[in-house]
Amino acid sequence: MEDVRNRRYIPFGYKLLISYIAICLVPILAIGLFSHFTYMNSMKEQTRDAMSDTLRQVGDNVSFKLEDIRRISDLLYNDYTLAGDIQNFNMGWESYESTVKYVIPKFQSTINATGQDIQLTVYLNNPAFPEVYGKSDSRIDPLVSQKHSFEMYNIRRIENEEWYRNFPKEQFGLTMSWQQIGDDREHGNISFLRRLVDSSDPFTHEQIGFIRITTKISGIFRSLDYRKLGADTIVYAIDNQNRILYSSEEGFVQRAWTDAPSPNKIVITQDIPGINMKLAAIIPTHSLENKAKKLANWTVFVSLVSIAFCVVASIFISRVFSKRVGKVVSLLRLFQEGEYGKRIRYRGGDEFAYIASALNQLGEHMNRLIKETYLSKIEKQELELESLQAQINPHFLYNTLSSISRLAQFGELEKLKLMVMELSKFYRYSLNNGETLISVGKELEQVKAYIEIQRIKLTDRLSADFDVDPSVLSHDTVKLILQPFVENAIEHAWSGEGTLRVTIRAAMEDGLIVFRILDDGSGMSEETIAQIFAPSDGVYLGYGIRNVEQRIKLYFGDRYGVAIESRIGGGTCVEIRIPATSKARLLA
Repeated sequence: MEDVRNRRYIPFGYKLLISYIAICLVPILAIGLFSHFTYMNSMKEQTRDAMSDTLRQVGDNVSFKLEDIRRISDLLYNDYTLAGDIQNFNMGWESYESTVKYVIPKFQSTINATGQDIQLTVYLNNPAFPEVYGKSDSRIDPLVSQKHSFEMYNIRRIENEEWYRNFPKEQFGLTMSWQQIGDDREHGNISFLRRLVDSSDPFTHEQIGFIRITTKISGIFRSLDYRKLGADTIVYAIDNQNRILYSSEEGFVQRAWTDAPSPNKIVITQDIPGINMKLAAIIPTHSLENKAKKLANWTVFVSLVSIAFCVVASIFISRVFSKRVGKVVSLLRLFQEGEYGKRIRYRGGDEFAYIASALNQLGEHMNRLIKETYLSKIEKQELELESLQAQINPHFLYNTLSSISRLAQFGELEKLKLMVMELSKFYRYSLNNGETLISVGKELEQVKAYIEIQRIKLTDRLSADFDVDPSVLSHDTVKLILQPFVENAIEHAWSGEGTLRVTIRAAMEDGLIVFRILDDGSGMSEETIAQIFAPSDGVYLGYGIRNVEQRIKLYFGDRYGVAIESRIGGGTCVEIRIPATSKARLLA
């Protein structure tokens, strides 16, 4: 058996120290991490709420600019005089004078009613009205060359345009739309679209023209203060087709918007009232992390100080208790070595004082009982082994002496001489100077002597092979554990005809010595094997096998013993397992 004293183990003081540190360290780290992540999440939520409010204000400012353009369109939409002049225009001088003195000045005063850069384009249903042209080159943005401009065309120019044909049905004072039409997308513009109707007739609201007010997208957003959202924040204006129309960082852009989630940014969106657009703010989280860095540094500092204090306190406490435990361990080690005269003392009335008192009493009792109990048990064990062994030897001796008698009777002196020599060798190993333990090598020599005796009796009808691992020879075993199984094979497995082949193997397997005795005899049934190890009343089958089993378990323990595998007509395999040990360790 392995000596517990030679095992490596972690001292109690170190376990106690590690436990204290772990108990202190885990809450400190948990609180520190919890505080940091809670603060970061709180910062993100507060930032998101604040940014949402600010972005809502930005959206309201954009709506105010858009509302300004809608307001100037109302100047034309609700002008009864303008509606009458547009419908009653003809080629006479009176109509021409009305156009020059009122209609065109009305359009010009309308575009000057706002501070934004706009272009007013009016499409009239009355074909008699003359057209007023703007820039002839469509590749040039009119809002770049002239901040306020006016154009007037016949409605036929847009009748086939898809956006015009799909414009919603008129609801008085409500039907209007912001869209990018014509060359708006190319120049970064957006247009406010609205019909001109005959407001004098409240029932039909007949269309008399169409208004298009074009303005720069960048002009709507340029004056907004994005610094309220943070220095690193980027704001995008996105249309209803998810295209970016404007960026606070790049100005006018034309690319698709992707709102991909990422742990490195916060994305906030806000619809713009009155227009099919929304604002999106991208807030990088590193700006929040910079704010949280100071708190994180303080958290780390406080955690390190707390950990250092806990480590010092743990070392002090573990040393106090480990010294007390060390005294108990040293006394127990002395008890293991058989020295029961050592005593320990503790001051105080705690559990250690109780343990010390109990160990001292244990030592006194052990000193008194060791001779009465321990020695008597050893003596009893030796007597049991000798009794079991004595039951084997007379049985084998009787059979062998009968064979010697027959050889003498028939005058076979050479065989007689050889059998006597092998018998002498067998009993020399068997007696073993009165010791129960024998080396594996001698045990194998003993069984070889027995086989030679049987070969003399059976001549060439017995064949034996040995397959032995040399590493097992130096270990010790209980004597006479192989011979009974060879004898059993010869007496019960052999039918008396032909040759009986017996193979004896010895090997080291997983730290154990394993013997296997194999024969090609008649074999036995499972019921017979069961009767050998657990015989019924009045059944004496397998006495020698049980004898070996009992001696192995008595000396080595219940983990070791004999196992048999066999089948009718298929031979038998006997397996014996014992520990790989020595006499000195067994008797220690």
